This record gives sequence, C-alpha cells and structure tokens, in this order.
Amino acid sequence: LPRTGLLSLAGLTAAQLLAAIGQIMLAILAGIVGAELAPEEQLATLPVAAAIVGVALCAFPTAILIRRFQRRWVFIGGLILASVGALLAAYAITITSFGLFTAGCFLLGCNMAVVAQYRFAAAASVPTTMTSQAVSSIMLGTLAATIVMPWLIVRYRYLLDIEFSGSFAIGPIVFLAAALIFVWLPLPSSAGDQGPVSMSFDIREQLRRKEVQLAVIAGTIGFGVMSLVMTATPVSMHALDGHSVESTANVIRAHMLAMYAPSLVSGWLIARVGVHRMLWAGAALEALSIIAAMSGQEPWHYGIAMILLGAGWNLLYVGGTTLLSIACRGEGATQMQGTNDLIMFGTTATCSLSAGALLYTFGWVGMNLVAGLLLLIVVAALLRAR
Repeated sequence: LPRTGLLSLAGLTAAQLLAAIGQIMLAILAGIVGAELAPEEQLATLPVAAAIVGVALCAFPTAILIRRFQRRWVFIGGLILASVGALLAAYAITITSFGLFTAGCFLLGCNMAVVAQYRFAAAASVPTTMTSQAVSSIMLGTLAATIVMPWLIVRYRYLLDIEFSGSFAIGPIVFLAAALIFVWLPLPSSAGDQGPVSMSFDIREQLRRKEVQLAVIAGTIGFGVMSLVMTATPVSMHALDGHSVESTANVIRAHMLAMYAPSLVSGWLIARVGVHRMLWAGAALEALSIIAAMSGQEPWHYGIAMILLGAGWNLLYVGGTTLLSIACRGEGATQMQGTNDLIMFGTTATCSLSAGALLYTFGWVGMNLVAGLLLLIVVAALLRAR
C-alpha cells in the first residue's frame, strides 16, 4: 500500500475506536435506562429503536452530503452531533425525562449513520483486491473499543448525581477526540472512488443485479436479526430475569467482542475462500445463536447466544460490504452505498422497534423464533445466487 493509504486506514481505525463509544452506550445502557424511565414497559426499547431510526433516516442523506462536502467535514459534523446527543441523554437522566432521553439516543444514532461510512472510505483507500482486508481493519477499531469502552461507561456511571448520567456525560470528550483525527487525516476523494466509470449507477438498475441483491440482503437481514435480539437482551436479562447490571454488561461486552474479533481474520478468509462461503458461515452462526438463546435464560445461555450472534453478524456484514464495494465502484458508488445503508438500517430500525413488543408479547423464545424466520431470507438469497 502507498503511505497515504496506510495512514488513512490507521486514522480511520483510530477514529472508529473512539466513535464506537456511542454504539456501546446504546447497546449496554439505552435499554436499561429506557426500562427505568419508560411510562409503559412495552416502550423500554424505544430509545434503542430511536437510535436505529436515526441511523436509517440519516443513511442516504449522509452519502449525499459526502458527495457534496467531502468526507472530512461530514465525519466531523457527525461527531459534533453525537456530542450534543450524549449531553442531552445525560441531562434527560438527571431530570427523568423519557422523551429527552429518546431524543438524545436518536442523535447518537444519526452519527452512527456517518460512522457506517468509515468502512467505505477505507475500501476506497486501497486497491480492489484488498477491499475485504480494509473493511476488516476498520472494524478492529470497534473491537478495541469493546474492550475499553464498556469498562469506561460502567466506571463513570456515578460521575454525576444520577446513575448512568455520567456514562453519557463522558461521551462528548471521546467524540471530540475522534473529530480531531479527521482535521488532519488524508481521506480518499468522495467524488472519485477508485476504478473506472464503466456503468450507469441508476439505483433501480443496480438493485436488479444478483450480486448487489445478495450484498444488500446479507447485510440487511444479518444486521436486523442481530439488532432484534441484542435490543431485547438487556431488557430480558435485567428487567425480566433480574440479572445484575454487571452481568448484563458482561454479556453485551462479550457479544460486541464477538462482533468485531472475527475481523482479525474475516477479511483474509473472504479473500481466501470467497464471499459466498463466508456468507453461508455467517448465516449458520446466527442460526446457532437462536438455538442457544432458546435453550435457557441463565447468564451463560445469554452469553453463548450473543457470542454466536456477534460472530455471525461479522461475517454477514463484512461479506456484504465487500461484495457491494467490489460490485459498485466509480462515479455514483456513494449513492448505492447510501441506498444500501438506508435499506439495511431501515430494516434494523423496524426490528429494533419491534423488539420490546415481541419480547413482552411472545417472550424470549417466541422473539427468537421470529428472528429465525427472518434468517431464512438470507438462505434463500444465497441459494438464488448460486
């Protein structure tokens, strides 16, 4: 790789590490705090769902803004927006306002749509043959964050008067540190992604291509199943089964480690054995996670299920991103990337919004059965792509 490519990957990975605090705060705390502040128990997962809605609503506009204003300023703007969201969530906890807390989570979700574009910036920094490795390297930043950030947000949960408000109050410090990286970091031009302009990027035309369909479906369903189960897990563990906050945080930490630890090898494996085989492996791991989840509700049952779920998500997400990045390069690729994220996070938002209602209506086992039915869509797409 040229020096600028290596520098871009290193900087993007470091920024991903810092920006991931927003995702980890939402994964560990949003459901727990939502259960405490919600006027009705069915609304406990609404803050998490609001964050996913924020991702979905901002996915396509983020791609358009990147085309117009370049990646640097959009990435910095997203981190500033996340800082405002974290402060609003901290304030909402101190005044016990469920509405304001949900609004703060929504703003954190808007930045997650921007952070999701880091992977495409990494893919544009390297030759096509190194796309999977570049995407994996960015996700290693989140792997490091899953080791450090859960300890940080639990350690400072009493920094302010009310429990968990301090966890959100430290967010802006970390977000602004990530923004400083982008002030000087060399980034690939968003107007000229690598590769010749060899095809029209009419969105409807692109979505008719089998490889694009498979890329979108793998990422969308993999993320949707993961979001459905992960959103419900803290509520099921802590609010329904009575397990401690520390135990719940440990399960979510293990899940997030499993989400990103495979990035140490998944990029190399995809390049070695092919995208389709890795997508089959990802679907199989998510299916095993559903079986493990339905086998019991002790902390170790949750832990095994969430570890398998995280690993399966990684293979589907990295595989889908790699397939889309290779299939759509050149002028207009950012629009296809934005459309992919809109579909993916729109579906994820729907799954997250449904998590609380499904959990309280059908129970933990019934909710996992719904997740299993969704996973069949990936299997059908893989069979069709053969």
